[in-house]
Amino acid sequence: MKSSFILVCLTTIIVASSAYGATFHGRVIDADSKEPIEGAVVLASWTEEQGTPTGGTSRLHDVKETLTDKNGAWVMKGPRGVRSDFLEGVYTILSMIFFSYYTKPPEFVVFKPGYCSWPNGFSIEACKVKIKPVGSYQVADGKTVELPKLTSRQDRLLLNMPELIAGKNAIPKQKEYIRLINEERRILGLKEY
Repeated sequence: MKSSFILVCLTTIIVASSAYGATFHGRVIDADSKEPIEGAVVLASWTEEQGTPTGGTSRLHDVKETLTDKNGAWVMKGPRGVRSDFLEGVYTILSMIFFSYYTKPPEFVVFKPGYCSWPNGFSIEACKVKIKPVGSYQVADGKTVELPKLTSRQDRLLLNMPELIAGKNAIPKQKEYIRLINEERRILGLKEY
């Protein structure tokens, strides 16, 4: 009985800590000029995971967006999520036992028409040498994102058609992201979302 109570308390603390609020911040600059990029959208999405005997099952937890200011700076609050492999293993086991979900760290997208989008830019030759940093954790930890300009229409067509985050109530939370994607689509002569 006593060990069950301790296990329930430990699970409650661990699951609650994955959802604990954090403040994420950073800057977005031009990779060549090092000047701030104003009006870039920074989009974060969080998923929740539940361990099962055959692997994890996940679902969308939340989506948030913000725009960079005149200094290229942005700030956003949201769940920190579970970042260590060890803790994720513990969470997975506990979520199987108690049929609960735990929050994963946020995944970020940084987008501004005419620039390589982050992280999509790593797949385009014109971007991958200049785009920084590598890894969502670094964006979450406040590293400055450097976006190279795209000069080729072909590169813009290949790269700057990012996907919207799908899920229950996710689309209304992406207004600025959709607005900027549609701006890029108009420039390229494509149909808007």
